[in-house]
Parts: sequence; structure tokens; C-alpha cells
Amino acid sequence: MKYLLGFVFLLIGVAGIVLPVIPGVPFLLIAAFFFGLISRKRVVQYVKKFKNGNRNSKINRFINFILIKYIHGKEPVKSSGKN
Repeated sequence: MKYLLGFVFLLIGVAGIVLPVIPGVPFLLIAAFFFGLISRKRVVQYVKKFKNGNRNSKINRFINFILIKYIHGKEPVKSSGKN
């Protein structure tokens, strides 16, 4: 399962290099984590640097979901959209 997720994030990362809409580096870092090339601490440290200014953008929410579910191994809390 880890290697399958690694290949999926590797493909998204390569697509992000080619397409300017998707950031490629965070997905390449996550793929490297799933392949066992870098540690969990480094992934969290580096991926947090690549978040966009808009807190609720879809890319930021997707990166947060990946960090919580797959890297930290916890279930994300479902948000109702209300503060």
C-alpha cells in the first residue's frame, strides 16, 4: 500500500512540475516518504513551507489531509465550515 501511494504521489508531483497549477514539490516529498527515502519529521517540516497564502485553498486542504491521514496516521476531523 505504501508503494502504491508513493507512485500516485510521484505521478502528481511530476504533473506538478509540468503543470503550473499544481505544486509539484510537496507531492514529491510525500512520495519520497512513502518510498522510505526521508523521515516523517522532514516531510512535515518541508511540506509546511509549501502551503499557499490562502488557508482554505483546495491544494492546502489536500496537503493537510495527506499529512494528517497518511503521515501522522490519524483520522482528520470533518469540518462543518463554521467557526
